[in-house]
Amino acid sequence: MKYYEIHEPYYALIVAEDEKKAAEVYVDFVADDDGNLKDEVKEVCARYALGTFVGSVAKTNPHFTLGKVATDFVDRKNDYLLIDSSLV
Repeated sequence: MKYYEIHEPYYALIVAEDEKKAAEVYVDFVADDDGNLKDEVKEVCARYALGTFVGSVAKTNPHFTLGKVATDFVDRKNDYLLIDSSLV
């Protein structure tokens, strides 16, 4: 799996098999493609994605366990890890 970050029109951190699938996940869960999505999908390294994911979970859930968060991170396939808080 690879990790992708999209900042516009809404932020998302996505785990997907490729860039095309990442765009599909974004459209399914975050926002429609206004024609610019292909320019917004940027691949990020797994280490960066994990750090961003853990940091966000730690801020929103002070009672999290690192083991559970790491398992959740590794087990996700073609899914979003984080989305813009204004959408929740």
